[in-house]
Amino acid sequence: ANNAYNSKTRPSKEETKHIKAVTATHSDHVRNTSYDLLWFLGPAIICHALGTPIYAIYAIGIARIISTRLTLTLHYMGVDKDNYLNKIPQSQLEREGDDYLVGTVLHMYAQIPLQVLFPAMFFSDPSVIGVSAWRCFWAHVFIVEPLYYFAHRWLHKPEVMKRMHGFHHLSISTLPSTSLVQNFEEHFVYIAVFGPAFMAPFLTCWEMHWTIIGAYLVLFDLINAYGHMNIKYRHPIFTSKYSPFQYLFYTPEFHLGHHAFFRANYALFMPIWDHMCGTWRKYKKTDTDRLLPAKQQDFVFIGHNAGLAHFMKCPEWNVYAAYGPFPTFKWLPYTVEFLFCNMIGACLRLVDGVYTCSRYMINEKLIGRVICISRTPIDYINPKRYLLVNKDIVKLIKSQYNAHGTTCFGLGNLNKMKQVNDGGQLISDMVKADPYLKDKGIRVWTGDTMTAASVYHQLIDLPGFDKVDSIFFVGANGKIGNAVCKQLLVTKPDLKITIYSLSHTLDHPNVTYTSDLADILNHKVAVLGKSLARRKYSKALAPFRGASSRKEELTPYKCRLILDYTVPYVPIDLSGFKNIEHHQIAVLDTSPSTSNFLKGHFDTAFGLEQHQIY
Repeated sequence: ANNAYNSKTRPSKEETKHIKAVTATHSDHVRNTSYDLLWFLGPAIICHALGTPIYAIYAIGIARIISTRLTLTLHYMGVDKDNYLNKIPQSQLEREGDDYLVGTVLHMYAQIPLQVLFPAMFFSDPSVIGVSAWRCFWAHVFIVEPLYYFAHRWLHKPEVMKRMHGFHHLSISTLPSTSLVQNFEEHFVYIAVFGPAFMAPFLTCWEMHWTIIGAYLVLFDLINAYGHMNIKYRHPIFTSKYSPFQYLFYTPEFHLGHHAFFRANYALFMPIWDHMCGTWRKYKKTDTDRLLPAKQQDFVFIGHNAGLAHFMKCPEWNVYAAYGPFPTFKWLPYTVEFLFCNMIGACLRLVDGVYTCSRYMINEKLIGRVICISRTPIDYINPKRYLLVNKDIVKLIKSQYNAHGTTCFGLGNLNKMKQVNDGGQLISDMVKADPYLKDKGIRVWTGDTMTAASVYHQLIDLPGFDKVDSIFFVGANGKIGNAVCKQLLVTKPDLKITIYSLSHTLDHPNVTYTSDLADILNHKVAVLGKSLARRKYSKALAPFRGASSRKEELTPYKCRLILDYTVPYVPIDLSGFKNIEHHQIAVLDTSPSTSNFLKGHFDTAFGLEQHQIY
């Protein structure tokens, strides 16, 4: 039942032979989103110039945007968050994130000429609201539903599919907002198809109200989003062949079947049209049947907040931000940003105290999860708060053992700072001293060994590294950096290491310290293991930005490669340095073609690209 490539549903060669020369308009689609705010504000300017009311347009548009974002949030929290078998590809998130509100804004523009030509369609006396709602409902049932069915079948004609509707079908694993993602031309088809729901009653009775139009569009969006949710709802009232609801209202599996079978289940919300026209096919979603028990949780990685960007990357806030560059706030001083984070963290501690990320599967049999304590950078800067941080970590360990029997816990970057808890040793001691936890077999690890090994091997495996005579290191005083430097000095005794730090912790004749970050340019290879404000790099590199790079011997700097294992990874502005490359390292490759060791709805932690996990 789940075979999406069934011979009964795939177009034949005979059906498609005449469209081979047609170029898909969506194949290399990249939309410029830089002017989205101006497009959103455009109707206000036009309405002001034409003298037609603005409030109806923006009340409907904003209500639709809010309902869409709220639906995405609730769907992620209640459905997708723990379904590690339903991984949403990065390409889909980027495509849908750019396009899911295009139709809503386009409808705002379409409303302007209608308000000008037919003001009574929007601004009739409020007493007609009740009767207009019923008229709109029956117009949808008897006009929109059959019109959509046949329009949808037309959109699946091979040449039309390639030109327009194929853009929507690029999404196999759907999100609620996939329902709004269409080729630009196709939006006009839907305006013509859905418009009769309120246009037909108006043209027959010459009365309608904007609140009914707005309610219809919001409700339409919600029901359409429901059909694109990855859930099973199999109550007999919707599945029994003797129930009228099987024909009058769809379930998500009905429309997911359309995305799987491609040439079946064309109806909008009423499957009766597929039953009557012979295009109905049964589809069953089975991935959730293979999930490990919801209560199972074998590992917990204890994370923390590191700035406002962390809040912006939460899928609950914006599911489309799961991948891509880590947002930075260059215009905001760190002091102000950290104060904001401190206030947010204090509020979160009043509610729950932790933030739970999506779970992931390890080696087909174990379940891991990232859970963050509600502690922000100020908590790791102020020594008076170290004890509170450590108590929160132990409290989390206790709560997860009680709820899931979890005994293995890892510590995130700042949660294992030497100043805070001696690299995690104090946490281990607190667990052993706790009357409840001391005999529960709790294990605490930092993960530094694996990271240090990864950084070391990626360094020595660099082409030509055997000829490198010196490297520059930021963060060498940390546990990872210290271990990497010591091993490098053993395997490459002649290597010179310059460490950017005021603290001298590594005593070796080949190690020197500097407080001048610009010294990074004097070494062919640099390693970054500690987060610094990107403006520090900009200031250090400024005197040489744009220098000649025609030949290596002509450049006033030696640096060619910057390897970065900081969390989170934020690219350095290297404009003007054509021959310096900045790369993220110490990430695990989880590509299905190379490894199925880890599976998750999204890739865990801060890899910027799909199939990367820190």
